[in-house]
Amino acid sequence: MMIVFDGIDGCGKSTHARITSTRLCSSGYDVELLKEPTVESPAGKRLKEALESGKRPEPMEELRLFVEDRRWDVEHRIIPALKSGKIVVMDRYYYSTVAYQGALGLDMGMIMDMNSFAPRPDMAFILDIEPEEGIKRIHRRRNRDYFEELEYLRKVREIFLSMKDMAEVRIIDSSRGIEGTEAKIIEILGNDLGI
Repeated sequence: MMIVFDGIDGCGKSTHARITSTRLCSSGYDVELLKEPTVESPAGKRLKEALESGKRPEPMEELRLFVEDRRWDVEHRIIPALKSGKIVVMDRYYYSTVAYQGALGLDMGMIMDMNSFAPRPDMAFILDIEPEEGIKRIHRRRNRDYFEELEYLRKVREIFLSMKDMAEVRIIDSSRGIEGTEAKIIEILGNDLGI
């Protein structure tokens, strides 16, 4: 089984991916918590270097790097974990690539086609928050990077919200705080996946 947490920066996806993984482990499930982009693949390392330097690649090159990093992740971590019977919990997945690169003007259908090799998750939680609040949350922890400009995040959020009709997607208002968001996630996992 595969569960994804996604959404704009500051929405709480890393927090809830971690909380859900811990909860599932304590309930006796074998869980693999993974984060994208990776820092292990050559493409993931290049993405990290670009972010640290503040020099964003051209949109198509950035997209290519995200897709290559995901291809590595699928081959080396996701598929092996699924084959071994683990629940894979993802902190970001191809929904982010569609939203962030789509907000740069790249064709979203093309982006999905480029990610067609990636397994479709059983559940994808899109945690929704106003971009202004997401930026405030980020500022409490660290400085912003080039993905975290307000107007850009507004476009990204709109693309995430447009995914509501995808069968596996559940959009959750994460402005309700950690406890309220966690309660909704638990409810959906129980009702929709039986865990």
